[in-house]
Amino acid sequence: MTAVINLNGALILSRLNWPTGCELRIKNLSTGLQTLGRVVWCGNRDLTGWYKLGLEFPDPSPEFWGELYDAKGEEAP
Repeated sequence: MTAVINLNGALILSRLNWPTGCELRIKNLSTGLQTLGRVVWCGNRDLTGWYKLGLEFPDPSPEFWGELYDAKGEEAP
């Protein structure tokens, strides 16, 4: 589940605590696109049982997010 998205990656919520440096293949269920993301930051488990993970894409990928990504930084409707 994504918490924050950007051109170069995302902050995701995961039930598993993936180690820094690990590569994950993620799929956007809205666009159907897949990409690799490298874990660059791992947070502690929160009260709901989720881990926050910072993912970095190998290349900027605005098309991966589809309509949810706005290069100007404005909220999508």
